Amino acid sequence: MLRLHNNIKLTIIVSVALAVMQTAFMFIPPDAMRLYNLVLRPLVYAVLTVAVFVFMGFDARPVRKAHSANLIAVMSVALFGIILLVASFLSGAGRNLMTANSAIVAHNLWETGSIVILGELIRFKLIKSAGQQNRVYIIAVLTVVLAYGHMNAVRMLIDGNVIVWAVFFEAIFRPLVISAVLSYFAVEGTFKSVILVSFVYKMTPYVVPVLPDISQLVWALITCGTLFVTAVIYRFVTNEKRRNMKIREKRMLKYAKKPILSNAVTVVVVAVIIAFFVGMFPVYPVVILTGSMADTAPRGSLVFVERVPPGEAFIRVGEGEVIHFLNHTGVPYVHRVVDFRWDADGNREYVTRGDASDAADPFPVPQYDVLGIVRAQLPFFGYPYIFVRSILR
Repeated sequence: MLRLHNNIKLTIIVSVALAVMQTAFMFIPPDAMRLYNLVLRPLVYAVLTVAVFVFMGFDARPVRKAHSANLIAVMSVALFGIILLVASFLSGAGRNLMTANSAIVAHNLWETGSIVILGELIRFKLIKSAGQQNRVYIIAVLTVVLAYGHMNAVRMLIDGNVIVWAVFFEAIFRPLVISAVLSYFAVEGTFKSVILVSFVYKMTPYVVPVLPDISQLVWALITCGTLFVTAVIYRFVTNEKRRNMKIREKRMLKYAKKPILSNAVTVVVVAVIIAFFVGMFPVYPVVILTGSMADTAPRGSLVFVERVPPGEAFIRVGEGEVIHFLNHTGVPYVHRVVDFRWDADGNREYVTRGDASDAADPFPVPQYDVLGIVRAQLPFFGYPYIFVRSILR
């Protein structure tokens, strides 16, 4: 029980540390990038790897499907190489600038290769040490976090307002697929199979001198497709359950008691969360999409707005409040009230301005167009919405 408890705590600590490290990469200035990649990031991964093995110990038990796992890993690498050769023949091949000289190759091996090896050590150890009850959650968390650690191209998406599909596949989809397949190998196979697949699929762009002349989108699709086929073949080869065993398990599940109360609670919690984000409560969330409030709530922040009924804005909204309102064209904005005045009918109008701007907004806001008052904010939590919104647009 103590070992299982340590595994859960370590997974949480490692996941938070890796997520913080990668998030820091998204926003550090360019002049600090070299120090981050060459020193800080490998050091953090190394410390976390040592901590995992110190607290969880070494496990020398043999893996039941070791031979099959290693065989499928080799087959996957070979299939990937064949597909790249065919792509080179069809589209032509060009010199890989990432291998222009030995110094660049050594730099890439240290900067990216060390992260690959240390990350897979962490993944394999935590997944193998997990109990059956919590393994699914640990696998899901590690899959997302370790994939996030290789989403360096997301920095390009944050800097821009529109997501190009090719960049999206290369920056987000490809790391997620690779990480998911590696987690499956970690559950069923050996560390040799995990590190072989991980190193080849992640390091090929950094160590192979000649690559096919294909786009980022095609490269991502080739990688993901080959890995998916590998996982399907691996599942088919290592599936040792007989048909009658599956039928027996289905019958047992059919007559098992259904956790009605827990399911009902889950449905209620999910419904409440959805209702909150849809805006059905007195407090509702809003994502900051521009930099007009950068000094207070930068782009990508998630702010929480207290709803103000139209007839109460006159009483509740004063100078200095940050409000959520509709401008003269009906577009919602979040700006600060810097002054107010009266219109011809005796209704209050608010003069607003973004904290990052020196000039007030050109049109005053009638009190009936005030939607709410901003009460709190969380930086960066709105970026997932910005990504999805950009894709849909």
